[in-house]
Amino acid sequence: MRTSTRVLALRLAATSLAVASLVVWAAPTSLADSTTDEIARQNAAAAAARADVDTLTLQRAAAAARAADAQAQVEESSAVLAAASAKLQASQATLANAQAALAVAQQNLITAQRKDAETAGSLATTQILLKASDNLVQQNQDALDAAQAQVGEMAREQYQQNTTLIGIVTVVTPTTTASMNDKLQWATTMFETSATAITRLEDTQAKLADAKNTRAVLEARADLARKEAAQQLGQSQKAQKAASDAAARVQAAVDANNAAKAAAAAAVAQDEANAAAQQAEVNAVNARIAKRMADEKAALQAAAAAAAAAARARAAAGKPAVSAPPASSSRGLASPIPGASITSPYGMRLHPILRIWKLHDGTDFGAGCGTPIHAAASGTVTEEYYNGGYGNRIFIDHGQVGGAFMTTAYNHLSGYAVRVGQHVTQGQVIGYVGTTGYSTGCHLHFMVWVNGAMVNPANYL
Repeated sequence: MRTSTRVLALRLAATSLAVASLVVWAAPTSLADSTTDEIARQNAAAAAARADVDTLTLQRAAAAARAADAQAQVEESSAVLAAASAKLQASQATLANAQAALAVAQQNLITAQRKDAETAGSLATTQILLKASDNLVQQNQDALDAAQAQVGEMAREQYQQNTTLIGIVTVVTPTTTASMNDKLQWATTMFETSATAITRLEDTQAKLADAKNTRAVLEARADLARKEAAQQLGQSQKAQKAASDAAARVQAAVDANNAAKAAAAAAVAQDEANAAAQQAEVNAVNARIAKRMADEKAALQAAAAAAAAAARARAAAGKPAVSAPPASSSRGLASPIPGASITSPYGMRLHPILRIWKLHDGTDFGAGCGTPIHAAASGTVTEEYYNGGYGNRIFIDHGQVGGAFMTTAYNHLSGYAVRVGQHVTQGQVIGYVGTTGYSTGCHLHFMVWVNGAMVNPANYL
């Protein structure tokens, strides 16, 4: 009887657990499906964010390359344009960095949100399990209370009927054989009923203890899940703030970049106007050199004619002829800054900021401001003045050098050492290196004209 009762109790317990399992796993099905969909969506968003990071990394590298290229700009650019261009390149690099940081922050936020969903789903599932466990504990507690009440009632009945003395009463009390059998049967039934009730009580106590243990485990798991969810929520909030801060930095970088673009555009427009003015200056200089050369040729021709007439007159008078002085010097040009290196040669080149092909109409010598500048050949100082593009300038007409009329010009000077009309000798100090005019740094821009045409100075040095 005890064995069959335990089998029945086990079956009832298994049935209760099966029902509890159905309650536990049927409830979170829709939650699990929605959580899975959300995680899949966030995984896709994270992949897109990683792709954005890769793209922005390439853009940042390109911006850095452009910034490095801007450092190699021509020395005859305006300082305003150079500064505006450098600021624009730096702004673009800052913007690219901010965008890359934003993409990383957004990816971190997506990861945090995905973890939020996972921890929230785990907590919800654990809470459902805990609720089912609480119900099972209560059911077993109710069953135990009922069993204890039943056993207590049976104990009271036996005590009231003094059933523990039934064996003695049966023996000492006169009775018939039939009544004796009835009494023995009643005693046996009472004993078996009591034993069954006690067995059921023990089984119920065991199931209640198991249910309480299960609930304790689930409570611990739920507490851990709540702590993880709270911690993850804090991390998610930090990631959200980081993403917001990154977005604000991107907006600030965009605003700065737009301002830098506007400043650079204005500087480019001004530089284009300066370039046009510089070309006008070149045209005017060419015209003046051509006039001086024509005047010099006319003077030479007049002198030659006068010398020829004088020779004829002397010959007619029987006087000896006078030898004429040499018409030109055979000496070439000396370096205006001995030992200085050439930082930018003569020739066509692409302006790194204006992005136009432009003639660099001289040879640049690198030297610190204040370095003495020497006359490349002997001659007469014809002009000294300031120009917005070339800064402080000196022109020296050398007459004929090697059979050609030659003029040299020295630009961006910080100061003069000679005056207009003064005759200078080759190697004499005529001025000092500077960075006046259309210049980004201390250097000498040296120019040469041969027979009125601008030429490459390197061919005559």
